[in-house]
Amino acid sequence: MNANANNSYRDVPDAALRRKIEERAYYIWLASGRGHGDHQRHWLEAERELMETAKQEREQRSGGRGGKKTGKPHKS
Repeated sequence: MNANANNSYRDVPDAALRRKIEERAYYIWLASGRGHGDHQRHWLEAERELMETAKQEREQRSGGRGGKKTGKPHKS
């Protein structure tokens, strides 16, 4: 692993999240034919996918409104 990939690995403070990214990057590496030299791209792709999944899950929990209420204003 090169210095940039090591820095990217250390920048993820949550050990559970880091493990998920690591696992997803591994599967991306397998799917891409197990070539060498693309570990940083695999890591970043895995990180992006997991962040997008987390964003979609948050949106679903908030009703797809990004957490904003869209109800009618109350009359006084």
